[in-house]
Amino acid sequence: MGIVDVDLATGQVRTRPVEGYGGSIQVLRLLLDALPDVLPGVLPDRGRRGEAPADVVALEVAGRLAADAPSALVASTVAGVAAPGLARVAAVGVSPLSGGVAETRAEGPFAAGLRAAGATGVVLRGRAEKPVYVLITGSAASLHDAADLWGRDTWAATDALVARHGPNAAVAVIGPAGEAGTPYASVVTCRQHPLPRLGFGAVWGAKNVKAVVCVGTDRAPVDDPLALGQITDWYAEEAARNPLAVWQHTAPGFGVWPTVGPDAVMTPAPEPDGVAPCPGCPTTCVKTFLGAGLHQETLAALGRDLGIGDTAAVLEANAQCLRQGVDPVSYAEALRAAGRTPFDGGAYPPPGPDTVKRVALPPFDPRRQPNLGLGYAVAPFGPRYDVCEHDLDFDPEHGLPYAYPEVRQLGARVPRPAGEIDVERTAVLMALWSGLDALGVCVFAATPTRPLTLDRVGDLVEAVTGHRPDVLALGYQRLLLMAEVNARLGVPPAADTLPERYFDTLDRAAFQAAVHRLRRRLGLDGDSCDV
Repeated sequence: MGIVDVDLATGQVRTRPVEGYGGSIQVLRLLLDALPDVLPGVLPDRGRRGEAPADVVALEVAGRLAADAPSALVASTVAGVAAPGLARVAAVGVSPLSGGVAETRAEGPFAAGLRAAGATGVVLRGRAEKPVYVLITGSAASLHDAADLWGRDTWAATDALVARHGPNAAVAVIGPAGEAGTPYASVVTCRQHPLPRLGFGAVWGAKNVKAVVCVGTDRAPVDDPLALGQITDWYAEEAARNPLAVWQHTAPGFGVWPTVGPDAVMTPAPEPDGVAPCPGCPTTCVKTFLGAGLHQETLAALGRDLGIGDTAAVLEANAQCLRQGVDPVSYAEALRAAGRTPFDGGAYPPPGPDTVKRVALPPFDPRRQPNLGLGYAVAPFGPRYDVCEHDLDFDPEHGLPYAYPEVRQLGARVPRPAGEIDVERTAVLMALWSGLDALGVCVFAATPTRPLTLDRVGDLVEAVTGHRPDVLALGYQRLLLMAEVNARLGVPPAADTLPERYFDTLDRAAFQAAVHRLRRRLGLDGDSCDV
């Protein structure tokens, strides 16, 4: 198995051998190899979006950079194996929003489908002359005409490709939003699991790629099947006792959190009509409503933050986002700025201003959780709600005491008040989840608050590959490679900040001093990090 590298203009294909664990670290190196030494930056005025024409031009430049750069879908030598926490695929490239490095992930069956097709990843280079889809099978790839699929929504296109290539085909596809170049368009995998936030749908649309289809019956190699089976059994027992895993598993699931409890701001959610499972994992986090997978940010973004309390209406909007291939968080911020409501008949509005590196902030306020806000600001790919474990989980009043021993083993101080900035803890937790992302291990199954402790992650990876990883070292390495990509693309350190409105209560000087310390601690300013 290797990484299939496709020239879309010529149809030429080469297979690259896997290096290390493969995954995002390997394709980030391929991305660096493809970039010039220095490109002009495209982020105006400290990374915040204004109304000046220069910002519109910058967005166009970012789109061209993203379309010209290689774009990859990648698992790893670990991801795609049927076991807890291993159903993850990553998209890696350049974002048409930020003009900087982009990496986002999807759970679900696609990683397993990629491995079944004999590959750990696919790299898309250049641009096809006409709409195509990429078929991966038998460790090879070929281009096929997609004229009949262009214009179809993601579900219709997926159905057509599954009918063509068989019920076990794994399909990643763009919808009309990506075809139109909407900068916050997503790729949707296996109908229910989007690769959100960073505009990969627009990248594929610019490359004239409608879909990547994986077909095969290969089995990803496992070094020690007995050990893997024991870990799987252990995880099922632990998940039944872990409060967060139980919440994720139990209907209606963790996607409906704005509708429950004393702080509910939306009408009660209906019972889900199904689940969108991950192969080998018993947690079944993602529940479906109206046939559409509901992920954790959507109701808060499209409902609460737009002042819409009608949960049924927002669930319909969620289904439309999946079908159209548009990121709900970015779309919600664009709608908020335009004073509009979801799918009101108008064109997709331009990205809104509540962004870092022109990527919309998640619906978790950094004023309440400033260490999460540091992660939003400093992460090279922009703000993501799973950049590190949230501050509230370590708060003396609201925290999760069962997780404290694990965090202390990492050298962090807990419990601490949620409003207290702790650069050291933030650095370690960012490196931890970055390492999980590098391996393709799902953070919603893993350390520090879910069943897979750091030691158990090591056991899991060793059972699959025969090698025990240094998770933190991989995490630092991944962040450093991303920072190097951003340096090549001209993304300035000054982009590492929050939008102006959050400094109404956050102390700007203290926050920016913490940003500087965190960058140094992670080695993002060229200093060696403390690995």
